[in-house]
Amino acid sequence: MLEVLRNAHFVVTVDHTAKFVRVTRTAEPFDSLEQIEQKSLELIAALALLDRRTMSLFLDIRAGPARNDPEFERATLRLRVAAVRGFARIAVLVQTSAGALQVQRHGREDGIERLISDNEHELLAYLAAAPPRRR
Repeated sequence: MLEVLRNAHFVVTVDHTAKFVRVTRTAEPFDSLEQIEQKSLELIAALALLDRRTMSLFLDIRAGPARNDPEFERATLRLRVAAVRGFARIAVLVQTSAGALQVQRHGREDGIERLISDNEHELLAYLAAAPPRRR
């Protein structure tokens, strides 16, 4: 795995052989809405270097602090879509059922399909076995 970004909030690694990128959310909370935007733009810039049509995205958000206040939701919608849109497949690793419900709601809001689970092996098998979606 090749590390392409590391900051206080995200670690991004790419496995070119398996054709997926892993984004791991750290436990570091955001200090402000401005910081959310700044760090998310860093993430988006790192992902922009990839051919998303041929890569899958594995999001590990287990360590991320729980947050769903309206300001956070508004601030992250546009950034979330920019970060995940265009990948062949998306898998999201969550820690809690509340986290899974929030990610399901995000999928309904942005129309981007994701497989959500608390089982890492299940998600990795999905990324390895499922044929890429056609756009």
